[in-house]
Amino acid sequence: MTIKSDKIDQSWLLPPDIRDRIPVDHICYLVVAIVNSIDMSEVEKKYRFTPGNPAYSRRMLLRLVIMASVDAIWSSRKMARLAHESVVYMYLTGNEKPDFRTICNFKRECKKLIEETFKKTVTVARSFGMVNLGYISTDGTKIKANASNNYTLSKEEIEEIRKIIERGIAVDEEEDQFICPNII
Repeated sequence: MTIKSDKIDQSWLLPPDIRDRIPVDHICYLVVAIVNSIDMSEVEKKYRFTPGNPAYSRRMLLRLVIMASVDAIWSSRKMARLAHESVVYMYLTGNEKPDFRTICNFKRECKKLIEETFKKTVTVARSFGMVNLGYISTDGTKIKANASNNYTLSKEEIEEIRKIIERGIAVDEEEDQFICPNII
């Protein structure tokens, strides 16, 4: 029997396509398709033709936040770390590395956009049979879903989406108080 050589320091002639590392049926591709279908012109308008360093794409930040929500990750610090370490998140960010503060500010400023995208994601995933929303279970909370119509969300589901968004902002504020208590 032979042993494969250790390839830790092997260099690559050409960099690999990051999508080759992600399964073709991964939900991140659904997140990309949904975010790409959303008109971002109004949200990005305030960043166009302004002085200073270029802002991160709102579309990229939205993909990051939606995918993290799918993975039940609420902390902006964890999202920023995933953008550095996880192949899926590297793909979703286009290999950009947004700071946790940038992600946190985006979640605060664009709550309505995140909510609408989250609703669309749940609706599309349900129509493809990717999720069974007989019960939505996030963080242990269970809500009876409206099974009569695949294209609408019940009031309870919409309220749960809002709670998820608010929870992410609250986690960021709690981490700020714990890690940096003197920073406002």
